[in-house]
Amino acid sequence: MIGIMFSTTILFVALGVILGVVFGAIPGLTATLAVVILLPFTYGMDAVSGLSTLVAAYIGGISGGVVAAILIGMPGTPSSVTTVFDGYPMAKKGLGAKALSMGALSNLIGSCISLVFLILVAPQLAKIALSFTPFEYTMVMLFAFVTVAGLTGDFFKSILVTIFGLVLASWGFDPINAVERNPLGIDFLRNGIPAIPALIGLFVISRVFEELESDQTQPIIPKTKTKGSFPKLKEIKESGPNFLRSGLLGTAIGILPGIGSSLATYVAYDQAKKASKKPETFGEGNIQGVVASETANNAVIGGALIPLLALGIPGDSVTALVLGGLQMHGLQPGPLLFTSQPDFVAGLFASFFLAVVIMYLFMITIGARIFPILLSIKKVYLLPMVVAMCIAGTFTIGNRIEDVWIMTIFGIIGYFMHKYNFSSLPLVITLLLGFSFEQYIRNGLIQSGGDLTPFFTRPIAALFFILTVVTVFLILRTKRKSKQKEA
Repeated sequence: MIGIMFSTTILFVALGVILGVVFGAIPGLTATLAVVILLPFTYGMDAVSGLSTLVAAYIGGISGGVVAAILIGMPGTPSSVTTVFDGYPMAKKGLGAKALSMGALSNLIGSCISLVFLILVAPQLAKIALSFTPFEYTMVMLFAFVTVAGLTGDFFKSILVTIFGLVLASWGFDPINAVERNPLGIDFLRNGIPAIPALIGLFVISRVFEELESDQTQPIIPKTKTKGSFPKLKEIKESGPNFLRSGLLGTAIGILPGIGSSLATYVAYDQAKKASKKPETFGEGNIQGVVASETANNAVIGGALIPLLALGIPGDSVTALVLGGLQMHGLQPGPLLFTSQPDFVAGLFASFFLAVVIMYLFMITIGARIFPILLSIKKVYLLPMVVAMCIAGTFTIGNRIEDVWIMTIFGIIGYFMHKYNFSSLPLVITLLLGFSFEQYIRNGLIQSGGDLTPFFTRPIAALFFILTVVTVFLILRTKRKSKQKEA
């Protein structure tokens, strides 16, 4: 029985990796879309298989971005922007396969570096978090909300989105006394807004609406071919310091909530260029540029999972979806997860490593042959399949047609948010964490007899409050300096 379950998990991990790589390789279809489409289909799986599938899609999606970045000069994912700088020039020189194979190796090494820190750091951080009370959790979540708002576009717009999300998250039953809160009086909202259909709408359906504005008869990208050879052992050895430096940078930046892999790749690329004996060759086809970018963006994955598993705070948009998957399976991320569900945690760590290995093997064998074909798919064929998967997946969660309507409504909301430059990530995180945020605040007030002082005087809570204030100050100062430069 255990053997069957293990084999099933391996199969799901492999499917998650392949779907993630394909979505990452096609510009516009990101790791986020791969995870959000798979999310409802993991509902019927056991917790280990379901969450392992999502993490596998995350790894595959981030890794797959290297394909379009190198072959056509278009980053498949935002984190692969810096890969274009040297990967595309290499492809134009006939070294596309070489760049792809080095990129895949960098993905493998970056993921493994972050996995080591995930295994070592997350349980220790969880032990510290065992001493957390509602006061500490309130301030940790407040810090996460402000950080995400400050790093996802216009700060004031993101704050408005955060407040809007907290209002929506308050719909349903009161977390303390179970009083019904349904301001619109709509029957299917009496239990609140289900997060997963809303997330599918925000991330996928909104993107479909955007794509419908373009010519559907055109292929996503023109056909392309690659030729070349695998990197030499000497080049791999010379990349050792770059692998380590970029992996550590990516992991460290990934731990910081809301910052994401784009910053990590820029920092890693910049440091690789500064450490190079020939910095002038960066941007002209230096393979170390590919190494730095691809190692860092995959190292972010394990880093982003550390605050998610240890504190229940998602590090980026994809881990916000993984948080939804954990909640869907009745698991509450945080310090107790490591003590109450050790088998699940161990299984997730093992699946992470398995997904990394499968990703690498797939990328250097089958992927190199099929991606040029997949990258020429026309939108007119692709978009209907995406919509059909979203509808089927959303309906599967609760067998309610109302969830499909919620998905559609949030797809429209997401479309207009993007059109008017409002980031949807603050809305995603508040929909997922808003209920718990309110619960912690109110439980804290009950414990303190209505006194707000403990939220600001308890050591850890005070630390996160100070970090929140400092973050707001830095964001506003940066914004003011930008306006001064423009003036």
